[in-house]
Amino acid sequence: MSIIRSLTASVTRNVAGLKRDAKRLHKHSADVFGTQYPLLTCQRAMAVARGFKSLGDVEQLAVRLGVDRDAPFYTIRGRNDAHEAVLDALFRLQLELTEGKPVVLLGEQKHAILPALVLFLEQMSFIKRPGLILIETEAASRQDTVLQDAVEKLGVGEIVDGFRTLDLRDKNLPMSLSTSARWWTQVIADVLPRDKEKRIEHSGWLRVLERCADAHARGRRQVFGSSDFPTIPFFSIEETSQVLMHGAGWPIWVEKEAARQGVEMGGSPPKLQGEDRAAVMDLINALGARSFSHGTTCESESRWRPFVALFSRNDPASEVLAGVLHSCFYWRDGNRDRPILYVSDGSTPYAPRCLSIGDATAVVNGLTAIPSGDGPGEFYGYKHALKALAGEAALQYMGTRLPTA
Repeated sequence: MSIIRSLTASVTRNVAGLKRDAKRLHKHSADVFGTQYPLLTCQRAMAVARGFKSLGDVEQLAVRLGVDRDAPFYTIRGRNDAHEAVLDALFRLQLELTEGKPVVLLGEQKHAILPALVLFLEQMSFIKRPGLILIETEAASRQDTVLQDAVEKLGVGEIVDGFRTLDLRDKNLPMSLSTSARWWTQVIADVLPRDKEKRIEHSGWLRVLERCADAHARGRRQVFGSSDFPTIPFFSIEETSQVLMHGAGWPIWVEKEAARQGVEMGGSPPKLQGEDRAAVMDLINALGARSFSHGTTCESESRWRPFVALFSRNDPASEVLAGVLHSCFYWRDGNRDRPILYVSDGSTPYAPRCLSIGDATAVVNGLTAIPSGDGPGEFYGYKHALKALAGEAALQYMGTRLPTA
């Protein structure tokens, strides 16, 4: 038994014993003190007697160790030998998911997935907030990917089975996917070839699409979510893009709102031409041919439940929806500490641009070296990523290699 497991077991017994003794003291407090004290007072007394500063310290420790019965289902309550070995190596290497820097696990996916999954699960259990696993694959199911091998080896199948699983390659989805107008336009642009994305962004068309689509949704009273992360349905993006592509001027709902406020619109909105126009419309039409606007919203369910989502680099519409789902976990919160695990099992390394800066993100995609972040199949976070090399039974980070088995 490792040192970590021994310490965890010892502290768990201490916390459980403290609660048990506090209940016993409460039951007999009248005989001991001559006064019947409430349970909370007895718990505070026992906490101080056991060396804690306050009862709050005990409660916080109970949550972290999984002793708290109200903790979410993805809280880690026990670790097998394989999990302990990897966690021990990560602890000694001081490798963790942090804000501002993604962690890229170099090496074969079948080796890198184990430490990456441990990083993801431990972070999610520690902060008590759900995370997201994105899998870029051509496999038919999650069970056919390298992720499943790691899940079975770590013995965390019961936890992962509680995740919401979505195959974004399917035409019809059982829940509603939506995001803010800003991130709708961003994830659509992220899927386009880099040269087309730059031209379209420079033209100002994406900014106009964002503002007009947001106005469309507000006019129809279809802005949902919260004040810090208002979401709109894809219908507003689709309707607005069609008007901007084929209309001669500003959308009528924008002109009406401007007239109501006494504002002169002036001029005409920018237009897309040629290949740029065709690329955007092909993507919009592909998304419009799918059904993902009914059922429970991802915005609400992602607040309490982790997700696993499958998509394909060969299916741009599925990659857009992966970006939409990613935004609900990544961009909604200011501190962006919710863990993201990205896995690609393709022979050629690939990473979607929706991963952005990569805060609290672990990447497993078969890289042998970290690229610049500017080429095809690369994301911006590569520019400042931390790298670790995963082998069959070892992990190397910052010039130190330790066994993981």
